[in-house]
Amino acid sequence: MNSTIRSYSDLLAEQERLRSQLKVQKEQIREDVIEIKEEFKPVMGLVRLLSKFTSRETRNEALVTTGSSLAIDLIVKKFLSGNLLTRLFLPSMLKNVSSHVIYNNLGPFLGKLFKRKATPNGVATTE
Repeated sequence: MNSTIRSYSDLLAEQERLRSQLKVQKEQIREDVIEIKEEFKPVMGLVRLLSKFTSRETRNEALVTTGSSLAIDLIVKKFLSGNLLTRLFLPSMLKNVSSHVIYNNLGPFLGKLFKRKATPNGVATTE
């Protein structure tokens, strides 16, 4: 505000000036947020990748998750029994990563496994 408000019309003009200034500032903030999101995309991708190593996918089927955990335990016990750090950290990391891989690929795999095929007589058969 450069001048003092002396009349009602001055007040309305100042109000309009402030509203337009607010609109410009909101747009600038919106653009800044979009720019910050773009700058942090690689960092967020890295965080997502690291979270796959540190957390398990909980939406998997229990039987599949248990089977993969047992298989990883057996493989690690059989082949990597020498190093203490390997026995402590590698199984949990492998289980976490495998749970994400299984969750992302189980649906298409089961779809292919139980794909139904129509026969000439109209009866659907499982391949």
